[in-house]
Amino acid sequence: MAVLAVSSADKFIILSDQHKGNGDNADDFRKSEMNYINALTQYRQDGYTFINLGDSEELWKYKPADVLPKCIDAFKAEATFQDSGRYYKIFGNHDVMWKTSMDATSLLKPYFSLPLHIWEAVLLKINTGGGPLNIFLTHGHQGDAMSDNNALSTWLVAHIWAPLQRYLKINVNAPSSDGYLRNKHNRIMYQWSSYRKNLLLVTGHTHQPVFASGKYSEHPANKFDKDDLHPLKPSYFNTGCCCFNDGDITGIEIADGAIRLVKWYDEEKQTFRKVLEEKALADLMGDLD
Repeated sequence: MAVLAVSSADKFIILSDQHKGNGDNADDFRKSEMNYINALTQYRQDGYTFINLGDSEELWKYKPADVLPKCIDAFKAEATFQDSGRYYKIFGNHDVMWKTSMDATSLLKPYFSLPLHIWEAVLLKINTGGGPLNIFLTHGHQGDAMSDNNALSTWLVAHIWAPLQRYLKINVNAPSSDGYLRNKHNRIMYQWSSYRKNLLLVTGHTHQPVFASGKYSEHPANKFDKDDLHPLKPSYFNTGCCCFNDGDITGIEIADGAIRLVKWYDEEKQTFRKVLEEKALADLMGDLD
């Protein structure tokens, strides 16, 4: 785990679940690639540190040799953050092979400077003015029986779902969609975080954006069942994903003493940023007690 002491001047963008593929009809990333690269270019210019929160490469459907050469532009955009030591890559369940340093070194060497450390988690230690706060970032598949080193799930995605996607030309990562299992997993992540003092948990994995456990949200998709949570604490965040079927991407920013859920979207081949939700960290800490 990488542990970073953070000042109020530091800025972070956390993106996850690109699921980069080879550009065919089973590649969920292909419609989002332009927005992703344009967003990273802007964050690089603005001095952000990029935390890539896992499932960056889709290695259940594809072999690395099929994916990596097709994603050179995206890798170049990511690698620019390495120049000033502002790139942190975390592995998820779909790119878990990066957990093995030999695989990561040999396969990613053409695209990134070495050594390239790939972490299971990053911990940000911040003094918010309202007191010390820890922000724990990990992909979020840990403990998910369907995803965490599940050979059956891997086989089904590679041999059943991917061919079906190619034939039907579909991507089920719709921004407005929701599912019981995703909500259940988000609740598990929330419950774990709610018992920790002065800690926020940021994950990806479910592809469903969550901001502060839904405490400040007016959007039903971001709220938990009231019967499950008493009282609701703003301790859990989810980045969403970078592979929605309309090309949008979502992520979590930590900057200027605040935490934000943001969306990047395109109109007439131009990429725009929209803040979906925002809260000052010092104010949020008052609701963690």
